[in-house]
Amino acid sequence: MGLHYSSRALIEVQGKVLLVRRVGEAFTFLPGGHVDAGEAAVQAVAREIREETGLTAEIGDLIGIAENDWQENGQHQTEIALVFRGRLAGIDEPADIVSKEPHIEFIWADKLQLDAHQLHPVALRDIIRDDTCDYLGFVASDLV
Repeated sequence: MGLHYSSRALIEVQGKVLLVRRVGEAFTFLPGGHVDAGEAAVQAVAREIREETGLTAEIGDLIGIAENDWQENGQHQTEIALVFRGRLAGIDEPADIVSKEPHIEFIWADKLQLDAHQLHPVALRDIIRDDTCDYLGFVASDLV
């Protein structure tokens, strides 16, 4: 079993949500990725987005925690991700974002069509679609 500690960003522009898809896969997920040892989650999501897009992400409040599980190479995987509100500096409308990593691609999805884009974890679809992600949380971290 693999356990993944991640941080992700909900980035919305004009009713569209930025999603990531592995090339050749059908499902999508929010941008972000693994938190490295000794790294704050808020720094990790900004770093991952910068590495993957070349863009600067402004990371805001913690809005929730997302848990997900799946099978990969016959192994059970579980992810616990802190989800932050975010925005991309200088991006005020959904524009093409070219991935800096060849195994992923970015798409802007209408927040009402998250089922069609197979957003995972599935539980996020209703939360984003119904605008119930207004929780303002906090992060207590000695890593900042």
